[in-house]
Amino acid sequence: MNAPSRTIILIWLLVSGFGWGPAVQSESVESPAVREPVTVPGRAGGEQDLPIEVDADRLEYDWATRVLEAIGDVVVRQGVDTLYADYVRIDLETQDALVQGNIRFERVSGLWQGESLRYNFATQTGDIGPFVVHNEPYFVSAREARQVSTNRVEMRGVRLTTCAPEERQEFAIRARSASLTDGSIVRARHVVPRLYGVPLFYVPYMKRDLESRSNITIIPGYSSRHGAYLLTGYNYYPIDQVRATTQLDYRERRGWAAGQRFRWRFPEYRAFGRFQAYYASDDRPLVSSRQRPFREGLVDRERYWFGLSHVQGVGDRNLLISEVNYLSDPFVLEDFFDSAFRRQVQPENRISFSRRSDNYTAGILLNMRLNDFYNNVNRMPELSLDINRRELGQSGFFYDSDNRAAYLERVFPRGSASESYSAIRLDSSHTVLYPMRHFGFLSVIPRVGYRATGYSALPELALRTNLVTTVDADGESQITEESELVIRDGSADLRHLFEVGLETSFKSFRVWNQRPNYLGHGLRHIAEPYSGYTWIPKPNLRPDDLYQFDAVDQLDRRHDVLIGMRNKLQTRRGGRVRVGDTEQETDQPARRRPTRVHDFIDLNTFTFYRIEPRADERDFDHFYLDTRIRLTDWMQIDVNGAYDWYAHETERLNTQLRLLARDRSSISVEHRYQRDRRETIQAGINLFPTGKWAYQAYWRYDIDAGDLEEQTYLVQRRLDCTRFGIGVRGRQDREGDTEWRVWAQVSLLAFPETELRLGGR
Repeated sequence: MNAPSRTIILIWLLVSGFGWGPAVQSESVESPAVREPVTVPGRAGGEQDLPIEVDADRLEYDWATRVLEAIGDVVVRQGVDTLYADYVRIDLETQDALVQGNIRFERVSGLWQGESLRYNFATQTGDIGPFVVHNEPYFVSAREARQVSTNRVEMRGVRLTTCAPEERQEFAIRARSASLTDGSIVRARHVVPRLYGVPLFYVPYMKRDLESRSNITIIPGYSSRHGAYLLTGYNYYPIDQVRATTQLDYRERRGWAAGQRFRWRFPEYRAFGRFQAYYASDDRPLVSSRQRPFREGLVDRERYWFGLSHVQGVGDRNLLISEVNYLSDPFVLEDFFDSAFRRQVQPENRISFSRRSDNYTAGILLNMRLNDFYNNVNRMPELSLDINRRELGQSGFFYDSDNRAAYLERVFPRGSASESYSAIRLDSSHTVLYPMRHFGFLSVIPRVGYRATGYSALPELALRTNLVTTVDADGESQITEESELVIRDGSADLRHLFEVGLETSFKSFRVWNQRPNYLGHGLRHIAEPYSGYTWIPKPNLRPDDLYQFDAVDQLDRRHDVLIGMRNKLQTRRGGRVRVGDTEQETDQPARRRPTRVHDFIDLNTFTFYRIEPRADERDFDHFYLDTRIRLTDWMQIDVNGAYDWYAHETERLNTQLRLLARDRSSISVEHRYQRDRRETIQAGINLFPTGKWAYQAYWRYDIDAGDLEEQTYLVQRRLDCTRFGIGVRGRQDREGDTEWRVWAQVSLLAFPETELRLGGR
């Protein structure tokens, strides 16, 4: 007898064990309308507390055999476990079940899929047969399997992959036998990883936690400097917020190297950082005879880098920043970590703590050189207290102050002819301003300031005399005096700097139209002329009288006027919806973009007129230009530079054009020019980064030397679950030698952090 469609029958029919129900054999009955679950007595020597619920298109129960059959779109639930199938037959006495057709068994341990299953709900064991279990991002399949306990499955003919069953099995790990414990721990024997079915290597035993995001990165390649090389990294997560990488590298001409890296991020504590330890036993540290003069005495076989950086928020207003780097030589990053070398040629060593409040910002900084082949200004320590600009009562006057106290030491690289020097420096700057507005539009801000800088010692010249003994050809000795001028610490002193200044500006604008156009909605021009007057009388101590640590010690007399003009062209964007290739107004708030004012051209030009120029200065400083152009969302143009009025030549000019596409493709071209020093063109492309084929390239060309200093090409192929990439790079080093490198990498799309990057490691 068929039950009503989608009826749920609860297996409280087991109470027939208490003698209920007619003694009729092979008779089908309709399911009752009762839906409250009951406790099912256990059949395996214990109490089974979880009821079983069955939902199907048709339910049939035989009172004589106590067998329940569910046919058509069957759903069986026991606790948090849910079983989906086409057909289920359950013996209510033994709780043995036969399940067939389109099986999906969702358990806490993962998702199992298969076509046939024999299972006992009381003991939670049975013959699973061929099946697939999905534990993101892994799929584990087996030719045959058996549930031997509540948390353990024994399998034969096993395959572990990140490729979905409907995808091509581009990369898979095959094993003769394996066990799955708690739905996540795989222990496999006789393991062979395969790439497109081709065996790669053999491992007798492997253990894998499917809930772990660990993976392996392997980068084979060839370098004209390193020879053939293999860079490997085992990436894993000791905890969710920490990613670790264990590195083992081999370079044919340089030898073995190993490293350990940790990266951590704790957003809830506003903390993130990294640690890097790397050691290489370098068989060829001097690289070439051309580089020998630059490296000899600085580089030996033992190469290493220890780096630590950490940023930590302490409360809402405090911030701790630390960075420590210890290197074997100044070339180790260039040789083994090119990307880190590009970011920072000379790594920092500093620890700073700052506190920001509504009225002030205070901090302490420690900066010290750890490697004697670098120059540096050690700050041990430097204390700072900056008073934010604030009004003095209700007077209309505003006050701000910057204060520093530090022990400074200027150190030079080992072997340098320059001698180190040090001093305690106390620097305190105070400014009072009175902002005013005249005629309703003209902003005028006069200011007066005073800066006192105290030094524990000033440099002074001293005559040093040495007695030199020489022996002539007859064996007679002579004593002579040799004198030289040296710099030594003199007495302490205080430098006074007074300043008077005035800033003025106003804005005017004109609305050209309110009509929609290619750039947005409406068009407005804003013109902002501005100027600033500064007069600093000659201080009692000039830069030549002071030890030079930084820009504070270079302050000198000044008397000039800043003259500038800022122009903006603006439009409104947002409040519209894209329809096809055009944007139209919409009254639907859910589809409307937020309206915003967009500066599609921002042009700032300025110069300085020196009222009292120094001997080495002209009346006018350079003409400076800073431009930002954003005509569309897909095109960005930035131009900045300086023009020499008197030489009628450009002093420096940097121009960058960047084109962006919706699929994250980009093309960039940059021209950099500095008179009498350097002129380069750089270009880069990144095409279809999310497509099946992705292309990246980068060029840097030295126009003066006529050399292509760097060229890099990378091609990636994205398949169903893997990504293949191959790259080529040629780059000149600081000595002018060109290194060529070719590398390849295969990565799994399930682990995006292993994505191949331009330039490799």
